[in-house]
Amino acid sequence: MLSNYCKQCGNRHEDQECAVNSTVIEWKYEGNLVTLYGSWSHFQVGYPMVKSKQPPYFLQAEINPPLPPGYHQYKFNVDGVWKHDPNADVIYNNFGTYNNWVEVVPRKLIQVDSSDDQEPNSDEDVQFRQNYKQDLMKVKVRTYLDWNEMFVMGSWDEWKQPIKLNRKFLGFAKKYINYAYLHLAPGSYQYKFLIAGQYVYDETLPTTDNNFQSKNNILHVNRKQLHYHPQNYDNVYFTQYQIQKKYERIHGLTMTGIGNEFYIFGGRGTGHNFKNDLHILNPRTKELRVVEDTKGPIPDPRAFHNAIKYGNKIIYYGGLNSDKVFDDYYVYNTTSKTWIQSKPKGQLPSPREKASLTLLSNYQSLIYFGGYYCSHDLEVQKTYNDIYCLDLTTMMWTHYDLDEHALKPPPRSAHSATQIKDKLYIFGGQSLPEGHYTPNFNDLWILDFSKEASWANLTPVMKGEPPSSRHGHLGSALAGHLFIYGGRGEHSSDILGDLYHFNPETLVWTKPKIHGTIPIPRCYCAADTMGSGNELWIIGGHKGNMIFNQQNQTHVYVMSFEERDDDDIFSSPKVVSRKPEPEFTMDIIKAITK
Repeated sequence: MLSNYCKQCGNRHEDQECAVNSTVIEWKYEGNLVTLYGSWSHFQVGYPMVKSKQPPYFLQAEINPPLPPGYHQYKFNVDGVWKHDPNADVIYNNFGTYNNWVEVVPRKLIQVDSSDDQEPNSDEDVQFRQNYKQDLMKVKVRTYLDWNEMFVMGSWDEWKQPIKLNRKFLGFAKKYINYAYLHLAPGSYQYKFLIAGQYVYDETLPTTDNNFQSKNNILHVNRKQLHYHPQNYDNVYFTQYQIQKKYERIHGLTMTGIGNEFYIFGGRGTGHNFKNDLHILNPRTKELRVVEDTKGPIPDPRAFHNAIKYGNKIIYYGGLNSDKVFDDYYVYNTTSKTWIQSKPKGQLPSPREKASLTLLSNYQSLIYFGGYYCSHDLEVQKTYNDIYCLDLTTMMWTHYDLDEHALKPPPRSAHSATQIKDKLYIFGGQSLPEGHYTPNFNDLWILDFSKEASWANLTPVMKGEPPSSRHGHLGSALAGHLFIYGGRGEHSSDILGDLYHFNPETLVWTKPKIHGTIPIPRCYCAADTMGSGNELWIIGGHKGNMIFNQQNQTHVYVMSFEERDDDDIFSSPKVVSRKPEPEFTMDIIKAITK
């Protein structure tokens, strides 16, 4: 049982009352079938709205589990048509329409009624203002609008004082970022950028209409979260579930969680049986189904490709099959069930396999590192340690040119690349084959994007017992820490099933105690997190001549910090799949950036 986790919010705070409030949203207008969608599930999970039990009998939906404190956007699907509530707070959604938004406040927050009979200097008002003043948050306002000298002005001081933005060149992305740090109380603020005496807004950021037939950017500042008990990383639980549909033994696949479902694509079965099937795994029912009736060009069969979640879309890049190594790029829109193929521009990476691709959402970029290339005649083999960046706002690739003598990792492939805050942690991988022997790594490097994307080697300073040398392993961030699982050693028969934990603050490696049904050792399996990000779902993999599933059955494993109980995790009401939004356009750049 998840006895130490709150069933209201999924976090640990045994000595404090849960801060979340239940959220009820109403639809007061006409409609027979009304469904609510929100940003809390990437607009993928629909909540059917039902008539209230008391007058005036509006349609209502209660969000369960309750939403965490902060700002959330939502929209209604009314008889197949997307609508917003014109009498509730709205925000421009960059699709030419509006979403509503709601602020969920902590249960213990003192709210002051602004009605006429409220005493202006009451004790409650004084207490609220004191709490409000102490609750200032450090906020970074940023834009990629390119101008040498820029200012920002906003409603936080009634548009009185221009604030000059700092300017920094992002070498890995070949573009400038302009930014400023503000200390703001929780709330909603509008702002604009001042360039050469002209007020402009950044259309790639959230916007709202103003009173001058134009738009302002809008910023939501959330309240400080509760101080939760530290996570215990010493014990890890594995729970095994049998999938309701037989799934071919497969490895080199990808698994991507969006909304409340996992999307599983590609992989290699027995022999040279490469796949391009797209499956959906339902974590609640453990049902696996094939996605049918998709639109657009489907990628060729492949394995060892990259998959990146970006909103309600999945970005697939590269991979290989028995005929070629791919350098193509596909986007799958989970809402409209549409595949889109793109041919990115700029300085493209050379064709390679088993490289890493990581999303840096703060920079609207993808980072591509390492990889391996082997020609058909086996005459040319090469591993890489270069860095490429794909700017998602322009779909332009750039090569990050490091100084010839700059510190950087040795070339490698089949490593793990895990983002924690503004750092990318590179662990392990393999070098070029040397006869029947392929050297592996167990070093740990970070690529720090807060410091001009510079490399640092943590291997000499890390403590504890690090994982042995390996490749084809999982590297995942859980609760802000790095976990390394499985992989293959320097010999083909050396398949691993161990688990290691790395603390980014203390730089210490530990081996957690494993409980539950321990998976058979494997490499090149697929995994992703779900919900709060404290659970890792694992499927597939390879062990020597055995490709999972095992015993002719298909299993999925869930790694968590407490013994798992589905009733504690999945307590949401009946949900429905989101229908495609009719106004959505499928231009490739819009498909990524909007």
